[in-house]
Amino acid sequence: MGITPVIVYSACAAMAGYFNPIALPGQPSYQPEPRHHFRGVFQNDSISGYDRNFTHGTRLDYAQELKNGDAWGISIVQNMYTPEDHYYGSIPNQHPYCGYAAIGGAYLARGESFGCATELQLGTTGKASLAGRTQNFIHDMMDMEEWEGWDDQIHSEVTVQLTSRQEWNIPALGTGLVRGWESDGAVQVWESVGTFQISGWVGMVFRVGRNLPPSMSTPDASAGNFGINALKKPTYRRDKISYFLLTSLSGGYVARDLTIDGGVFHHFDRTCSRQPWQVQAQLGGGVSYHGIDYYAGVVYAGRTYRTQEHNSIMGVFSLTWHW
Repeated sequence: MGITPVIVYSACAAMAGYFNPIALPGQPSYQPEPRHHFRGVFQNDSISGYDRNFTHGTRLDYAQELKNGDAWGISIVQNMYTPEDHYYGSIPNQHPYCGYAAIGGAYLARGESFGCATELQLGTTGKASLAGRTQNFIHDMMDMEEWEGWDDQIHSEVTVQLTSRQEWNIPALGTGLVRGWESDGAVQVWESVGTFQISGWVGMVFRVGRNLPPSMSTPDASAGNFGINALKKPTYRRDKISYFLLTSLSGGYVARDLTIDGGVFHHFDRTCSRQPWQVQAQLGGGVSYHGIDYYAGVVYAGRTYRTQEHNSIMGVFSLTWHW
């Protein structure tokens, strides 16, 4: 089961490269400065051989650059949450079943030293999110074990979520290394306020590679994160191949989490208690070639509720088209 996401992503990456619809350098419709960016992100914990807690996230987003260099974007998100054990219904001291689906709209104020992405999401939980149906369909198609407790998931209710992500470039880390290698780094702060979650986070991301692209600095399915970065990189050469390694570390305080604390408008019997202080780290690598970004990484997430027995390890894969 754990190797399935890797196989699926590898197949998608091969198809994206082979059927690349983007004009290449030298062709009449080639644009040296792309204005459109479409990305698909797939985040799943089955790479570690398990389905538990935050078990899956899918995010599709599109961003278009404006004449002043800023951008606007839209997104579609679906998340799935399950307990650690494969029993029917909610289990005491384990994460309840919960599905979340949302559409979002965002504005990205971009700059070389500072950038900010603000996204507003309107969503729903419960059966309306289609999370249970989606998971059962995929498990059935791949002959995997089905989870039996989706009929006891958190009730359906409309959610409103506002997320703002700020990034500051760290000049001291943006240095040229030997033989064309370079590095860069940024401090990130993001806040989320709404009926789905109330939280604040701070972290740092560091990359090292060749011809570092102005994208893929925080490749995951979280809100406010698009296929184009809020920080510009004027030295990037789109006609050259890019490849890099990425590492990030962040910590935050979660004051409310609907998937654990229950809904705002519906009563919910809590099965576990939220862990307010949380940490997350990521390690991965990316390649950008002929207008397509490929990224694969591993995300380590600390406990999200007090009685959680295991930390989470998730694989994250993304494909981005720039034209």
